[in-house]
Amino acid sequence: MMRDRLVVILILIPTGMAVLVAGGAVFTALMALLLGMASWEYARLFSTPGKNLPAWLLAAGCAGLVVLRALFGFDHAGVALSGIILFSVFWFLWRFEFAGEKKAATALGLTLGGTLYLGWLGGYFVSLRLLPNGYWWFIICLAAVGAADSTAYLVGRAWGRHPLTRRISPKKTWEGYIGGVAGAALAGLAVAWMFQWPAGPDSGIHASGGLLLGILIGMISPLGDLAISMMKREMAQKDSGDFFPGHGGILDRIDSWLVTAVIGYYAVIGLVPLLPF
Repeated sequence: MMRDRLVVILILIPTGMAVLVAGGAVFTALMALLLGMASWEYARLFSTPGKNLPAWLLAAGCAGLVVLRALFGFDHAGVALSGIILFSVFWFLWRFEFAGEKKAATALGLTLGGTLYLGWLGGYFVSLRLLPNGYWWFIICLAAVGAADSTAYLVGRAWGRHPLTRRISPKKTWEGYIGGVAGAALAGLAVAWMFQWPAGPDSGIHASGGLLLGILIGMISPLGDLAISMMKREMAQKDSGDFFPGHGGILDRIDSWLVTAVIGYYAVIGLVPLLPF
């Protein structure tokens, strides 16, 4: 198990960094592929007899929203979302009427919810990377969320006594949560401090911005982990898939990242510029 985990990490880290450095179409294509595959896991997770989520529709919707974000930013988002909703309604009406799918209405809601959650939020990976100096900010966000996950686990295991949630993820504790916030804050501060020189004085990257970003990520990113845990708990599944040996599925790996990308984007464009130093 541990060997599988180490092999996956040793492959993913250099590959991910190479794609992040490349940016542009390479980065967008990988994000679209990653979220399309995550949506496939989501469809499989929620599909039951009489309630079939079309994985192809989820994957196409999620990947399409990511590509459109890269090409047009937030322009045309209304048209894209409206088209996805209307086509999904048509598809499930047809499934209910002619294919005898008894829970087509439930499947429609889950399909639209998954497309928005994975596709719309996933688009912020691209939005964050496309910001001026987005390469540096992206790494700061990744360092912060990685530190939050690791320190929350270590602190919770050593000193955790008070459950954060009793039903969704009983092993998570308030002590671990606080440790995660502290770890994310320190990671954001340290990495931003190191990056402010190679990024340049006009980049807007500075230690206080990294600290703020780390605090916000540490506080809010656990929502992503808990959301996917709630889905798996409801469907009585331990993992969303087995794509990464020893790590579970893609959804299990990007759960906190989805929230982190949103926090990072809006913090960088809206809050960091307001800091006095």
